Amino acid sequence: MTADVLQLGNGALSIELSRFGGSILSGSYCGIPLFRPARTDGLASRRHGAEASFPLVPFGNRLEGNSFILSGHRFALAPNASDPCYLHGDGWLAAWEVVSHSETEACLRYEHGAVAPGPYAYDAVQHFRVAADRLSLTLSVTNRSAFALPMGLGHHPFFPKPAGTRLTAKADRFWTERAGHLPDQSGPIPGDLDFAGGNRIPPHWLNNAYEGWDGKAIVEWPELDLCLEIAAPAPFRHFMLYAPEDADFLCFEPMTHLPNGHHLPHLGGLSVLDNGQSLVATMTLSPRLISQER
Repeated sequence: MTADVLQLGNGALSIELSRFGGSILSGSYCGIPLFRPARTDGLASRRHGAEASFPLVPFGNRLEGNSFILSGHRFALAPNASDPCYLHGDGWLAAWEVVSHSETEACLRYEHGAVAPGPYAYDAVQHFRVAADRLSLTLSVTNRSAFALPMGLGHHPFFPKPAGTRLTAKADRFWTERAGHLPDQSGPIPGDLDFAGGNRIPPHWLNNAYEGWDGKAIVEWPELDLCLEIAAPAPFRHFMLYAPEDADFLCFEPMTHLPNGHHLPHLGGLSVLDNGQSLVATMTLSPRLISQER
């Protein structure tokens, strides 16, 4: 019988995966937690505690009105969580198949058939690999629908947020938030939310999209003596920053597209895939101890 929880590690870096939601349940470096698991509507939270990170596939965030028009055709999706909008795709709500698993690598696969009224049918695959104190995660989606459809990928990790948490991430534009937790208007990045040169996470509510990201980020936790480098090259070009003011977690979410991209110019960076076409994206997490840099 296939294990529901998979362990990966190489000594200093330890990762725990769940096939439920295709999620990361926990991770630590030199015994220090890298993630702050948080309860979500995802499947893993019902079976094995709370998710520390989950995949966004076949696209991330919300779909306004649960419908979109492409090439003159209107497509609709049903709400899939407690949110009134279709949210974060299907992978986080599904059981994934364990294709392979070793001490340092794992491959998970999810096959999604179209469920009325939604048109999306696709295969998703995740490859996890721990090597040299580094976790690499390659996520792919292949369109199996009869329609050419907009698709995207992303990750939704929950990181610790002690008071001294500092983020470095360079982007070109910033999106404000409107009702329904949807993106509103793009514009220059406000000073206290500009992390290009490094900045502390402010204590107020954050739920904003950044576009034109260069694919590099650093999260620093001085209180934990821990630093995490995130590398997510193209097609990752955007990220979401989510940090409720009263929560002890921060979500830095690399995405190949903007939230609600179906309703934005140029589909917000979503890729229109024909049947059989794939989108592939890799993210690498590299932790290190701050004290070792001195």
